[in-house]
This record gives sequence, structure tokens and C-alpha cells, in this order.
Amino acid sequence: MTSRITLGRIALLVLISAGIVLVSLWIGAESLRWEQIQAEWRSGKPITQCPALSILINQRIPRTLAALLAGGTLALVGCAFQALLRNPLATPYTLGVAGAGAFGAFAATVLMEGAAARIGIVGISGVQLAAFLCALLDMAAIYAMAARHPRMSPAVLLLTGVTLGMLANAGILFLRYLAKPNMLVVMDRWLMGGVDVIGYRDIKTLAVGTIPCALVLLLQAAKLDQIGFDVELAAGRGINVRRLQAVTFIVGSLATAIVVSTVGPIGFVGLIVPHSVRALTGSRHRLLMPISLFAGGVFLCMCDIIARKTFVGETPIGIITALFGGPFFLYLLTKRRFVDWEG
Repeated sequence: MTSRITLGRIALLVLISAGIVLVSLWIGAESLRWEQIQAEWRSGKPITQCPALSILINQRIPRTLAALLAGGTLALVGCAFQALLRNPLATPYTLGVAGAGAFGAFAATVLMEGAAARIGIVGISGVQLAAFLCALLDMAAIYAMAARHPRMSPAVLLLTGVTLGMLANAGILFLRYLAKPNMLVVMDRWLMGGVDVIGYRDIKTLAVGTIPCALVLLLQAAKLDQIGFDVELAAGRGINVRRLQAVTFIVGSLATAIVVSTVGPIGFVGLIVPHSVRALTGSRHRLLMPISLFAGGVFLCMCDIIARKTFVGETPIGIITALFGGPFFLYLLTKRRFVDWEG
């Protein structure tokens, strides 16, 4: 009976998600009509001469795909971090990974005056490489503490991540002081987060970078189920805890850095979505993680729709996720039964 209820909820989630994705393709500054798109498609003209079709293919579809990839990745990484640290507040944002990645991208852009975006190694730009290295350093510090003090409270590790995130924000403020005014405007807008990409270059970066990371994290689901009960119990059942920590931290940092360097630091997705999905599916990570991946993309897509229509022009999507995430974060902190981890 329970499995039937769960399947019914998942089916409802899929239907709602499909509706949100379709709405995302049609909502924007310019209104689109299906009849006009069909006529332009059949005309055989170059896409540059088909305004409605060009908007759909070069703006709306890439934007929706960017939201799906970025949101799904952040939700999946948040779910994995929560399980690994056995702390419901652990996310790429609260652990400082997003802030460290943003600092790396900001530093590469400001100090090299935009040249980092043109420098690439194996298809990875200098901005993305700097974001990854800084995010990796952040997680390396947390991992080192966890490895050196296995019995350290997850709350202490979480506070370590928050502190590192604050240091990264201080570094960003210092770089803002050094930046030229024209560069400052661009980077401030980027820091607010946004999936308003044009064309498929950024989509290719997100897909090539995040999909393999997502697959690696999904393969850890069964092990995360074991570690969720007890670290020593998981080790007794043959789980290499240190290897699991290293893989999850490194892959999660890489995925977060790729997202941050492409669409900016978008907070709270990794916090809101896994908890909401957990209420739907339960705590089994073999189900929780793929559904979180799916729901995270749809959630960010919904936030992007709200961002487009809230005010005249567009509201940065990071502001919308913060408006959702801030109250949700306070709710988790004030729960009467809040402890380090509840299954």
C-alpha cells in the first residue's frame, strides 16, 4: 500500500514538473504564439529571419535546460552531503563550497580582467578551473577535519563550512574593492545568480561537467544508506568510509564549481529540495537521490519563471531561491525535534 502511495506521488510530481517545464518555454519578456512558431518552422527560412523560433530555440530552451541541469546538480549534491555528514543542514551553500567557488571565479575574472574566460584547458575555462580549485580547497579542509577527528560532531563540520564560506565572502568583498567599475557591475550581477543563458555553449559545459558527477554520486546511494545509520556500522559492513567521503566531497565540489562558474552562486536549492523529497519518498537514498535530482531541476525552473514575472524586467534567480530558502532554513533550525541527524 505504501509503495502504491509513493508511486502515485511520484507520478503526480512528474505531471506537475512537465507542466512547469512547458510553461518555462513560453514565459518571458516576448510572448510567443504556437501558430507563428509553426509557420516559421515550415517556411524554411534561416533562423535569423524567424524571430519567434529564434527566441524559442536560442533563448527559452537553453534557459530551461540550464535551470534543470543546475538545479538538479545542486539538489543532488546537497542530498549527498546531508547523508555523508549526517546533518540536515549540510548543502553546497552552507558548507561554503558555493562561496569558495564564487570566490575563485570572481578572482580569476577580476585579477585577469576577463582573460580567464578565454583561457581553457581540455574545454574548461580559466574561470571554471579557478572555481573548482577553490571549491576543492574548501571541501579538502572539511574532509581533513572529518578524517583527523572521526568522532567530531557533524555540527562542528557544518560550522567549519559556514566559517569558510564567510571567509570566501570577505575575499569577494576585497576583490570588489579592487575591481574596475565596469567589471564590478558585471560581476555583481553574476553573484546574484541567473540561468539567462543564450545559445548552447553554457549548456554543453553544464552537461559535460555535471552529468558524469551526478552518475558517480548516484552510484554511492547504497553506501550512503549504510552510513546514514552509523559510521562504525557502515565500516563494519564493508564500506570504505574514507573513500566514500573523498569521492563524495571531490565529485560534489567539482559539480558545484561547474554550476557556480556557469550560472553564479545559487543558494538553498540543495537544502529545500532534498528535505521536500524526503517527505515524499522516505530516506532511502536509492530513491531519494534520483528524485531529488529531478525535483531540483524543476524547482529551479519554477524559480526562474517567478524571476521573469515578479517585477518589470527580471529578478535575479538567487534572490528568489533565497526568499524560499531563508524561511525554510529557519524552520529547520526551530524544529522541536531537531538533532544532528534524523533518518
